[in-house]
Amino acid sequence: MPSRRLPDRNSVWTAGGARVVLGEWRRSGDSITAFARGIGVSPQRLFGWRKRLGMTSKAVAPTAISLVPAMQVPAEPDPAGIIIRLPSGIAIEAGSSSPSWIASVVAELTRALP
Repeated sequence: MPSRRLPDRNSVWTAGGARVVLGEWRRSGDSITAFARGIGVSPQRLFGWRKRLGMTSKAVAPTAISLVPAMQVPAEPDPAGIIIRLPSGIAIEAGSSSPSWIASVVAELTRALP
């Protein structure tokens, strides 16, 4: 609730009167729309005066960012390894293998098998 006498909603507002209303709005903590409805004026009237008086909120300047060094750690092969079972019943076990090695083995087997 405003603590000062505010300009009448139907009167022509002066810049000083608008400053009083906008000051009350800021102190209220309400949204501009809720405050305007509470005092019986259209929100557009307050938005317009706020813009005219240069009371729009300024964008906050971005804070400086900094980069920190990072190291990429290579993925460790699965310690369980892999077992490739062929249709003939043969099983090929590879302990810890890189994905590229496994891909090479599968490519060779695909080419070699009829």
